[in-house]
Amino acid sequence: MPDHIPWVPKHGPRPAGQQLCAYSPTGRHQDYCHQPATWHVMWDGDLDNSLTCDQHMDLIQRRWMYDDRHPVVADCGMPGALWLYKLKRCEFPSEPAQAGAERQGATA
Repeated sequence: MPDHIPWVPKHGPRPAGQQLCAYSPTGRHQDYCHQPATWHVMWDGDLDNSLTCDQHMDLIQRRWMYDDRHPVVADCGMPGALWLYKLKRCEFPSEPAQAGAERQGATA
């Protein structure tokens, strides 16, 4: 890959409560942007997702394709939170039965 094209920012989950931009021009964890995340991006059907700031969301829209996005909410990135495509947000299920019904969509 040429040096001037940064890695697609598909990085593994960050610790819960760290809603920081995961964009890295090198693909290395030490080069994360670390600005407060404003967007949650679902990259593909494999449920790869990441958080990004406004500046890097603009870059993402210009360079890469993604499946869905929504503004960051408190539940984004929480283990067990569900990605609610139609409602454009993540939500932690309040009851196990709800979690089973919602899993027809994707998890965050």
